[in-house]
Amino acid sequence: MAVGRVSPRGVRLWMRSPGGGPHRLELWLAAVPSERVAYDFDMGDRSYSDHTHAFAFPDDIPGARPLEPVTEYGFRLSRADGMRVGEGRFETLPSRRSQMPKRFCIGVASCHQPFDEKGEMHEMGVRMLRVARAAWERCDVKQVLWVGDQLYADFPENQSLFDPEYFKTVGPPGRKSLLECTHDEALAVYHARYRRNWGHPDWMALQARFPGYPILDDHEVVDNYGSLPEHHEKKWRHLRDAAEAAYRHYQQSRVMPLTPGFEGPYDYSFEYGAAAGYVLDVRSERRSTDGDHARVFAPHQLQHFSTWLNANADAPVLFIVVSVPPFFMPAWLSRIARYVPGSFREDAHDRWMHPQYRADRCRMLELIKHHQQRHPRQKVVLVGGDVHVGYVARCDWRTEPATSLFQFVSSSITHKMSSLDWHMARHIPRTHFALSDLDGKWARIHLLGGSMSRVLEQPVGGLNVGTIEVELDGDDVRLNFKLYGEDEHAPEEPKLLFESGFQ
Repeated sequence: MAVGRVSPRGVRLWMRSPGGGPHRLELWLAAVPSERVAYDFDMGDRSYSDHTHAFAFPDDIPGARPLEPVTEYGFRLSRADGMRVGEGRFETLPSRRSQMPKRFCIGVASCHQPFDEKGEMHEMGVRMLRVARAAWERCDVKQVLWVGDQLYADFPENQSLFDPEYFKTVGPPGRKSLLECTHDEALAVYHARYRRNWGHPDWMALQARFPGYPILDDHEVVDNYGSLPEHHEKKWRHLRDAAEAAYRHYQQSRVMPLTPGFEGPYDYSFEYGAAAGYVLDVRSERRSTDGDHARVFAPHQLQHFSTWLNANADAPVLFIVVSVPPFFMPAWLSRIARYVPGSFREDAHDRWMHPQYRADRCRMLELIKHHQQRHPRQKVVLVGGDVHVGYVARCDWRTEPATSLFQFVSSSITHKMSSLDWHMARHIPRTHFALSDLDGKWARIHLLGGSMSRVLEQPVGGLNVGTIEVELDGDDVRLNFKLYGEDEHAPEEPKLLFESGFQ
């Protein structure tokens, strides 16, 4: 079970129930759990989607009545034979600005890879899932942005779907690699990967407890998906299609209905009362060549994003989700990486600051910059994951009036890296650097100091999850960014690793 998109009068729920057929939904006010309303519905045969099903309440449930705004509900789903599918809870959104709380929190997480080299859930990851729930409940998180890599098809390396020896244990008979599979065979392999990686009760408890807004990144398909030229060869096409279909079944269906023939991109908008958010898919339309120019998104995605910016000029705060953080490494470092063999070179090709992505990077950032010039009181936050460290950066535009763009990164929730890899990753975003736009004007990128003015509190290495605390006071908005990890002295208890203080 999982909670997806929430509105003032409804909710989108996701389930996986092998066998399909008749089911019962029980719904109740969290304040009065003894008074329950039951609705019967038939999910039909969903074998094509690995028996997953997402539906909108009340729209898709006969006889259902709309929910009340700003109200907490509990729910339970059961099969016709009484077997429980799952249960959880959610809170509906404000329907008007006067219902907005003066303070609310958004959760942020990415990079869920909970297995060790033996194929077992590592204890650090299990504990971190419980830490995440405790931290988000204490902060009264209203929604969680799952900003990419909720599935790893290719890690651990000895259990990668692209490892020939491991593939023999999970692939269809007669196939030596995933690239040899038909679309349906590859889809079945990716479905099985979701079942394996998402089967732990603590992971599913997070999905059922907090309304989740996901976006895919590379590992839902393969490392650096779309950034390498070979990913666009004919032999990869059916594999890409299968991996994205599995993503639609397990993740995208939580936030929008699946329509026949839809194949991305996976952009969408969301809201919390007067606050607005946009999820920009910077993965499925990525195209790379051996030359000096490549793209991160299709042109129409930027047109839709521009329209959304204009439509939300009056929102007090905007959240813009881009799974790969635009501000991570300076361009000179990505240029050097092209001469370094191995994974670092490929990872550098995947970053926004690589020279081949300059045009798309500037187009997106210029849209945001010009929007902020027109609406200088509005707070704008880029939200990302991917890079296996947590940090908060600020981009100070050299404009009149002076405006700033925040970037908040939380990564990873369960993907445990070696101490050496974390040490190296932590030092990349620490560099302060300048950024030039297409007009040749400069911006300054730097990390925020903590609430105690100690900039070395970040970047945060190790497992972490984040919160963005929003405080509204009339037309004034203040933001407080926090990163949490496990308290080594009190296992499964959240420890505050970094706090920006209100900005």
